[in-house]
Order: sequence, then structure tokens, then C-alpha cells
Amino acid sequence: MKKILVTGRLENRAETTKLTSIHVRNDILDWLNSENGVSGNKQVALNFILSEGIKSIQKKEGQIIVEKLEKLV
Repeated sequence: MKKILVTGRLENRAETTKLTSIHVRNDILDWLNSENGVSGNKQVALNFILSEGIKSIQKKEGQIIVEKLEKLV
């Protein structure tokens, strides 16, 4: 079963988003496309995951220092 099921699309995309080019780790893309990852609109799912991650980070005390990214998923 997929962990995230996306049934909608981004609304008012021109007003609420900005087209940008970023590098996404292969292991993250692999998870999104895996049997347990995401079903539906991957762009919406990635925005949801980023939003939830930001909320989680904002709850933490102090500063987070990232020295080396290990495999995340």
C-alpha cells in the first residue's frame, strides 16, 4: 500500500508556486516511485512532504547543522 495517496492537483499554481530547478536525491525519487511511496501527483506529494518536514523542524529547539547527508529513506 502507498504511504501517500494524492487525489488532487495544485490549485492557483501561477499564484501560489514558483517554478524552480532543484536537485532531488535519487533515493528520495526512488521512494516516491516505489511500491510503498506515492500514488498520484508527485509534485503535490513532494510539496506536502516538504511542508510536513518544515513543520517538524520548526518544533525543534536550537539550530540543526547538516554536515553530510546519508541515505534518507
